[in-house]
Amino acid sequence: MGAREKILWVVHYDHLHDFVDRAVEIKATGVAVRTDNDFKTAIPAFHAKGIKVFGWRWPSARHDSAMAEAGRVVDLLAAGLDGYFVDPEGEKGKPYDWDQKGLEALAEKFCIAITKAAPGKPFGTTSHYRARKVFPNLPWSTFFRFSSVLLPQAYWRSDQGVIGHGIPDDNYRVALDMWTAAGGDKARIVPMAGELASSTAAEITTYAQAATSAGIDTLHFYTYDTDVKDSVWNAVAKA
Repeated sequence: MGAREKILWVVHYDHLHDFVDRAVEIKATGVAVRTDNDFKTAIPAFHAKGIKVFGWRWPSARHDSAMAEAGRVVDLLAAGLDGYFVDPEGEKGKPYDWDQKGLEALAEKFCIAITKAAPGKPFGTTSHYRARKVFPNLPWSTFFRFSSVLLPQAYWRSDQGVIGHGIPDDNYRVALDMWTAAGGDKARIVPMAGELASSTAAEITTYAQAATSAGIDTLHFYTYDTDVKDSVWNAVAKA
């Protein structure tokens, strides 16, 4: 039996029809599209196939830029966007560095602006799968308080190399433990798989089995890319 929900993420795509075709092929129920893409064409194209469209972005940790992203999301929700996933990250010296003390008020203002605009639509938080162990000062509790789903990035490999021990089910378990320790409601935690271009078909199967073992029937895959092997896409379709 396949997953109840299967979400395919994307950063950018060259041709919308190729992205749509791939989402249909893997039996995706939704796609998560970074908010600097063209949603005017993407939303109706995916909705015509019965596929939901979510937005995602790592917003700036600076007030005006963060609220500009919130405003963009509010407009997209009014245009048919089905939900939004915020991706607070930490990197010293960067405008999107949320791993700083004193950002709780901005995080709350950002979350309120979006969730009040579309009550009932999913609002989620995604970030590093080891949570406070990596970003100790990020306002986790604020983002978690507004989130209907929590999406730790339990990637076992990327184009930068191995993550953790490079074992999908091990990272899955660590993600559940770390995000629970950071204050997340375990019933809302759905670890993500990735990165697809650096994965094998066997690893995708192991990830899906880890979700089943944890009683989780939603799968998130990062990310759509033309470099993903056909065998991996076949495993995602079967997941």
